[in-house]
This record gives sequence, C-alpha cells and structure tokens, in this order.
Amino acid sequence: MDVFELARRYHDELGVKEPSLATMAAEMFEDLGLQMADFLKQNGYSVVSTKFIDYDKSLVMEITKGDRSFEIILRKS
Repeated sequence: MDVFELARRYHDELGVKEPSLATMAAEMFEDLGLQMADFLKQNGYSVVSTKFIDYDKSLVMEITKGDRSFEIILRKS
C-alpha cells in the first residue's frame, strides 16, 4: 500500500484531520497506528480522537473502554 492510501486511512479511520499530517504519520509509522487501532477495537476499546504532533514526531490516540480513558503515544525515535 502506498503512503497516500495509508494517509487516507489515517484520515478516515483515525481522524487525523490535516491531510499533510496524515501523510506525515503514514510516512513515519506506516500501518502501525492503523494496526494498533484495529487491535484496540477488537478488544473493546473505542478510539475517541487521534492527533499527530509533528514536533515530537508522535501520534497520540485517545481511547476509552467503559468509563476509563487512556492515551497511547507512538513516538518515532
């Protein structure tokens, strides 16, 4: 899958709003963020929001399960 298709999926499935940031997330993390979101959904978690923080090279996913909420951070090292 090319980077633009991955970027579209980051935008559509994870809600990374800005197209250029979705592209940057796709370039940095490939499909890792999408795979993590799929795994979490299969285990009863809901992805509430996702944002890409390019100055930290981090993808932050806010997730919930029941009344508990968490943040998962993917950071490029």
